[in-house]
Parts: sequence; C-alpha cells; structure tokens
Amino acid sequence: MVYEAIEQNKRNTFFLIFMFVIIISALGYFIGELYGNPYTGLIIAFVIAIFSSWSSYYYSDSIVMSVSGAVPADRAMYTQLHNSVEGLALAAGIKPPRIYVVDSPAMNAFATGRDPDHSAIAVTTGLYKALDKFELEAVIAHEMSHIKNYDILIGTVAAILLGMIVILADIIKRNVFRTRMRSTGGRAGILFLAVMILAALLTPFIATIISYAMSRQREYLADAQGVKLTRYPQGLINALTKIQGDTAPVQEINRGLAHLYFSVPVRMEASSLFSTHPPITKRIERLRGM
Repeated sequence: MVYEAIEQNKRNTFFLIFMFVIIISALGYFIGELYGNPYTGLIIAFVIAIFSSWSSYYYSDSIVMSVSGAVPADRAMYTQLHNSVEGLALAAGIKPPRIYVVDSPAMNAFATGRDPDHSAIAVTTGLYKALDKFELEAVIAHEMSHIKNYDILIGTVAAILLGMIVILADIIKRNVFRTRMRSTGGRAGILFLAVMILAALLTPFIATIISYAMSRQREYLADAQGVKLTRYPQGLINALTKIQGDTAPVQEINRGLAHLYFSVPVRMEASSLFSTHPPITKRIERLRGM
C-alpha cells in the first residue's frame, strides 16, 4: 500500500505540473491579448511555466521555508526537536531531514522537499513549547510519513505553481479595462472579454482544486503510519487535542501553504468548503479506534 501511494504521488505530481503549465500558458495568452500580442504572451507564459515547474521541483523546499519565515533550528536551543527528528528518521529508514523553526505562537508543523533525500521539517515555536516529548514525536512522525510517502513532493509543487497562477489572474483582473480591450467592439469582442474575465476569476479556483490532490485520506494515512513509528497513539491524540484548542490568530498560518501543515486551524477549516485536512475530531476518532 505504501509503495502504491508513493508511485501515485509521483504520477500526480507530473499531472499537476502539466495542468499548471496549460493554465499558466492560457493566462499568458489572455494577458498578451490585453496588450495586442496574444502569442507573445502565450510564449512568455509558457517559458515562465516551465521555469516555475523546474524551480518548484528542485528548489521547492528553500522557497517554502523562505515564504514561511522558517530558520534553521539551533541544536542547543532545540535539542529535543533534533533528537526526535533524527531518531524517527532512523526508524523510518530515511535520511534525516533538515530541521527548521517558525517563530509563531500558532501550534503547527509541516514538511517540504522533493524526496526523502532532499527534505525538511519545520515546527512553530508555539508547537515546540506547548507539546511534551511524546506529543512532539507524534507530530514529527506524522510529517516523517509524509516525507517517506512523497506527499511533500505533490504538496510543495502545487503550492509554488498555484502562487504563479494567482499572480497572472490578478494581472488580468486589474488591467482588463485599462488596455486596448476597451476599444474592442462587436459581439466577438464582448464574448472574448467575458471569457477573459471568467478565466481570471475561475482559474485560481480551479488551480486550488487541482492542488488539493493531497487528499484527506493521505492525512489519515500519515496519522496511521506516524503511530506505527512511535507505537504510541495517545501521543498523537494528545497533540491533536491541544492543537484543536489553539487560540493563536489565523493570520499566523500562511494560507498559501495551509495544505502542507500538520493541521488546518479550526477557524480556517470551518470557513472552507475545500479543506485538504479532515476535521481534527475525525482524526482523533480514528486514532482511538486503533
């Protein structure tokens, strides 16, 4: 089952890249049309899409860490974190990921990278301070499972490329009535204008749905595999219970990276019809049934 999940994640990653290249190229065509040269816009966007895909694949971990504000975790200050990551990596049979911390009171963690040999784990200072040794190990084991299953590959690539699509769609929305399109007449011109506006509004939404290929079932799987590593379900139950009661401001969590995190804050989860994470209560119920 694990090996099937790994191969599926690799296939999904290349499918995501293919879809994002198409969407970005289409948006580039529309932007080119705004300024009178649609095919130049298409070519430029295609080149940007290829470069973004390449950079997101090879440098996604560095990009995500930079965007999230993560910094390398000092071993002397975060000794328990280093010990937990290194011990669980050994148990999982993978290379120890690089270790980072995010200065935030919110209780959360995430993993990123393209494969187990090029991975990193980050925890917030709020999580590190609030959890005991066994609870921290449970969260790290969950993230270690994502690394081993290549969940981090599909999630990180999606996060980077989605950002590019949002930027291009925003360019269209802000400039559609400021350029030569204002002088476009006739039914064909009006129809094209309507299609362009609709594309600008819908493509970020469509891209977001595509990026949610990291499904809720993968979160359940990572919970189960994390418990296998620690052999202590109660540790993860306790950690989830504490996180469920977290009162840190939602803005402390970068929404663009929300699907990479260990959990989505309850307030964000409740306001979203497309949460990538199962409700914490459901995760706890499953763990108690183990």
